[in-house]
Amino acid sequence: MNLREVVAVAVESLSWMEVEGLSERLAFAKTMRQLGVRNHDTLKVAFLLVTETVRSLNFVDRVASSMLSKKYLDDLDLGKRNFLRIFIYWSLLRKSSLRESAALLDAARQVLGWKMLADLELTFGKTLALEPGMFLSGLSDVERTGLCTFNRAWFVSYCYRTFGRDFALRYLKATRETPPTYLAVNTLRGAEKDLIREIEREGVTLSPVKGLEGLFRVDRSQKPLATTEAYRRGLFRIHDKSSYLSIAVADPKRGQIILDLCAAPGGKTWHIAVRTENSSTIYSIDYSHRRMRTWKREMARCNVNCAVPAIADARCGIPMKETFDLVVVDPPCTNSGALGKIPSAKWRLTPSALNKFCQTQREILGSAAETVRPGGRLVYSTCSVMVEENELQIERLLKLNPEFKLERQHSFIGHEGLRGLSTCQRLYPHLDECNGYFIASLRREY
Repeated sequence: MNLREVVAVAVESLSWMEVEGLSERLAFAKTMRQLGVRNHDTLKVAFLLVTETVRSLNFVDRVASSMLSKKYLDDLDLGKRNFLRIFIYWSLLRKSSLRESAALLDAARQVLGWKMLADLELTFGKTLALEPGMFLSGLSDVERTGLCTFNRAWFVSYCYRTFGRDFALRYLKATRETPPTYLAVNTLRGAEKDLIREIEREGVTLSPVKGLEGLFRVDRSQKPLATTEAYRRGLFRIHDKSSYLSIAVADPKRGQIILDLCAAPGGKTWHIAVRTENSSTIYSIDYSHRRMRTWKREMARCNVNCAVPAIADARCGIPMKETFDLVVVDPPCTNSGALGKIPSAKWRLTPSALNKFCQTQREILGSAAETVRPGGRLVYSTCSVMVEENELQIERLLKLNPEFKLERQHSFIGHEGLRGLSTCQRLYPHLDECNGYFIASLRREY
């Protein structure tokens, strides 16, 4: 491992996130291409620094501001500011040894320059003498919980009101951890037992997931899954348990005409194709040209040949006269259920952002409902734990469209929906070892 390259990749990734609003993974991929770093151990440590610094950003910035000032922190050069954040995480929250902290700082001096970091040398020294508990005194319960679980105070209050304090605390603590990794075998490329044998031959240890055929928990992998030959050949997809469940609930059938809305990057289209053995007709619609390019690559890698892509904004209606046996809707959302996996989503999650997502979801659901043929089904899901994006959307849909009725879901491995919607199901990271998720299944009766 090259510590200088670790610092360079981590600082540059955090800077791209700040400048362009990229997610951790997009910023990291952009930096890898930019700097040409390929060493696995170097990239592993750099990605840890990026994700964990972002995850704990409110605590890290509170520490930095206490030693400097909020204004001075904001005015720092981008590289200096982000290395200071990394150093605080590394020394204070990760509790690295004095030797490890000194090595990281020396690497930063070589990457950023001694002169650039000179005015922060005293701050680096102070950091080594701090204890996390020093920053929690005199705070309200909500503020303290926000800092301890690395979440915004308003979101802590929201969770207290919605779930009760005990349940909320367990959920919020779970956002500090990355959920397990799952993969789904691609039986469009062969028999399941043969696929598993090929995957495990590359040093991947798997455990089957109870109640979800074809899905496996990754217990150990000798290298990143996406770098394996099995992945390149399309023998599996990396697929969270929660989103895999939504298509198990949808239960698509051979020969059906199916609409997949907000389809990119292709997980649900692929799963439908697998369950119907490429014998259904799937129309996959998404508004993003970039994401649909990923969709096309994924369909080719996974041998999906029954899907028709289209780029369109579903908020404005569906650009075809066809009606469908099954409509799957997984609209843009706050990702409040995936904060463990996507830490940067914590800091984009605001009341105004929630309102914007809810408006988008209402518009997409309205378009989707119009395309379901009598007797057909609509399956709505989000990677969110927020009532406004879930139960309230379904209540509104039912009020405006009395021809739809909620139905009890098969593959019910989660927990009943809130507000009395017991036929809907929710999953939570602290209970189900996956992203937080919501699924509703409705049938159009006439």
